[in-house]
Amino acid sequence: MKIIVYGAHDDEIPYLTQWQAKTGHTVEVHQELLDAQTVAWAAGFDGINALQTTPYSREVFAQMAAFGIHFLTIRNVGTDNIDLAAAAEYGVRIANVPAYSPNAIAEFAVTMTLHLLRRLGAVEATLATGDYQGATKFIGRELAQQTVGVVGAGRIGRAAIHLFNGFGAKVLAYDPHPVQDDGLACRYVELDELLAQADIIDLHIPGIPANDHIIDADALAKMKRGALLINTARGNLIDTQAMLAALTSGQLGGAGIDTYEHETENLLAINATGRFADPLWDRLRALPNVVLTPHIAYHTETAVQNMVDYSLNYLIEFLTQGATETEVAAR
Repeated sequence: MKIIVYGAHDDEIPYLTQWQAKTGHTVEVHQELLDAQTVAWAAGFDGINALQTTPYSREVFAQMAAFGIHFLTIRNVGTDNIDLAAAAEYGVRIANVPAYSPNAIAEFAVTMTLHLLRRLGAVEATLATGDYQGATKFIGRELAQQTVGVVGAGRIGRAAIHLFNGFGAKVLAYDPHPVQDDGLACRYVELDELLAQADIIDLHIPGIPANDHIIDADALAKMKRGALLINTARGNLIDTQAMLAALTSGQLGGAGIDTYEHETENLLAINATGRFADPLWDRLRALPNVVLTPHIAYHTETAVQNMVDYSLNYLIEFLTQGATETEVAAR
């Protein structure tokens, strides 16, 4: 089979090369994203494999259909940036990788939490001014003494619950479709109760339209004063303007943001252009009680290899068997 890969990161390329050598399939790798222009490169290929947070547009699927390409697999979980209705209209079937490494993201959420609890941003900023004594004044909080509210108890959320339990924290969970798991040490509650009781709110829900700005000004006002907010899920879950206002007022004690709401092509290309005009991004970066990272919660050796291997294997199943277990469809 001939497969074209889009959006390849440098660390993925060795695994793509290994997979090609192991399976004997032809793989052509591109670091550019899949869009209405680059889709032209797919002519003559059997299937497409891609990774990006920017949109997969109607034009992409129309051109795929014109080329006779009916299968796309993505190397990640989220499908909120895919026009699934357009894909179905043009006969393009899609599969994701729903569980490449839940621990990778869960561990990152805990890492952000610990960073904020111990006020390391303020410590680092004070040390940077040469004030050693001042940097010793930031008293922290212990995770074992906190109540953590995990929003979304899927694979990643459950991994986070186990980790927070391991630190001795009390864990509340909200999920509209809770999975019954006797080994899960948490209490399911409604979202408003979780917001009111938790010292730390950790988001692990998909970026579907129903969850857009699930954390808005009203939700932030319901939280304990000084609570921490962690988002390693999808950027649209949080109203960034409202979050910044809550941080400024002290209603929100800190935030760990790996998935930024306005993660546009301009942000992704900042290394090439040197420009990203977003005052919200700049203001968040300047705050010592904000951990802002570039969508890297998933980024471990285990996760990257699994994302490559699983997604390519699913594409071969599509091409040879006509089906794969992780196929996704329009809701």
